[in-house]
Amino acid sequence: MKVARIFIGILLLVGGLYILIGEHFAGTSGDATVNARLYVVRAPIEGRVTLGVSNIGARVNAGELMAEIVDDRFDTTRLLNLERERDEQKIALKRVPAQRSALEQARAAFATQSANYKTGRVRQIAARIAEAKAAEDAAAARLKLADLTFTRANELKERGVQTIASLDQASVSLDIAKQDVESAKQRTNYFETELGSAQSGVFIGDSYNDVPFSMQRIHELDLRLAELAVDEQQIQSRQLQYEQQINAERVRINRLTSATLRARVPGMAWDFLVDDGEYARRGQDLVKLVDCNSLVVTASVPERLYDSLSIGVPVQFRLFGDDRIFDGTVTRLGGSGASQLYANLAVGPTPQHLQRFDVTVAVPDLAKQPDLSCAIGRTGRVIFTSGPVAAFRRFVARYGY
Repeated sequence: MKVARIFIGILLLVGGLYILIGEHFAGTSGDATVNARLYVVRAPIEGRVTLGVSNIGARVNAGELMAEIVDDRFDTTRLLNLERERDEQKIALKRVPAQRSALEQARAAFATQSANYKTGRVRQIAARIAEAKAAEDAAAARLKLADLTFTRANELKERGVQTIASLDQASVSLDIAKQDVESAKQRTNYFETELGSAQSGVFIGDSYNDVPFSMQRIHELDLRLAELAVDEQQIQSRQLQYEQQINAERVRINRLTSATLRARVPGMAWDFLVDDGEYARRGQDLVKLVDCNSLVVTASVPERLYDSLSIGVPVQFRLFGDDRIFDGTVTRLGGSGASQLYANLAVGPTPQHLQRFDVTVAVPDLAKQPDLSCAIGRTGRVIFTSGPVAAFRRFVARYGY
């Protein structure tokens, strides 16, 4: 029995020494912290802030309201000027129908006057044509009489009864009668030409224009109506342009006078840099969120262990007070004095951490655990090379213990 006790004691002593020495020379970190990237919500505009989340540590889902900003002191002078210009165009557009109606009424009156003038003028020329035809008939009768007189004078002269002077006078009277007939025909042709032009709307004659005053006024009114139609189109185009500018200005004002800030990623409220109801400036930091999708483990190791590591090396991580062991991978070797690497991380390094060499480890299974999905600040240890205790735990876990 005594020998057995001594043997068992030696075995226990050897086992204890094996564990102590093995754990001492095992590759483990001095400290390790669950960390994550910080996401800062900044004010895109200046204004009064209303916080949607007010408790530090509150869990936030992606798309959840973080803050609202309203600027009630924004200058809206440009919008007011555009609306005033738009209203002036509307007033000008309302005047167009009244102007068009007045011009159309005046045109209708002048059209009636022109039609009456044309009718009267045609009837007047027709009467002159009848008068000219009557004068032509009278001239033809005088020509016939002169021809008879000349024939008779010629016969009397041949018989010696009529003198030569009387014959010459009869000859001259015949020539004058022929000229009168020709003049009457030309005058009839003149009035017939004037009648044809008058029927087509063109009036010719002594002291006449080609169109009467009423037709000139109709042409002027038609030109004014055409100009009014162009003015109406221009007013409508300007009004449409002002409407587009007003809509764009309203969008700009809405963008610069109010802003709704929502979380882009699921996370946790880490710090509030403004109070609810405080006035913030553009670009000012409002809320710091921890991005729970970016969980990493930051650890420090001695130089001898750091020199043996490389990116992609598989490791294990265990939280203090927790028996679960998680597989991980080295993703960054920060070296010594890595304080700047923690500017965008939630948990900064301790002075003791900075005295050693920084290592960042990705542990994907942490986010899959409900109680560890955003366990920022939890500490543990990273195992780079397994010791006796880790080997014993893997052996026990293999058999379900």
